[in-house]
Amino acid sequence: MAETWAEPFYHSSIWKKQRKYILQRDHFICTEPGCHRTATEVHHIIELTKDNINDVNITLNENNLRSLCHDCHTRITSEIKSGVFGVLPRVGFDDNGYPIELKA
Repeated sequence: MAETWAEPFYHSSIWKKQRKYILQRDHFICTEPGCHRTATEVHHIIELTKDNINDVNITLNENNLRSLCHDCHTRITSEIKSGVFGVLPRVGFDDNGYPIELKA
């Protein structure tokens, strides 16, 4: 659900056109690694804020947009809001030099 301040943007014809383009560009397939479900949503990689909602380099730039299924979009948005998105596990190396996740 969009924030109240973002609703005019999400209801604009230019957003609807760009959203359709991004879904078509990504062949309506979720771009989250390992997920191959149908993409129904377009995600802003750099999150929209009150400060950048009028910056077309954020709002409409195709390099800042990716297609996601509903479940992945919900998970990623939740992780961003909680501060855990992009946090990498502790990594070490096994005896052969391959990276492995270290347990806490």
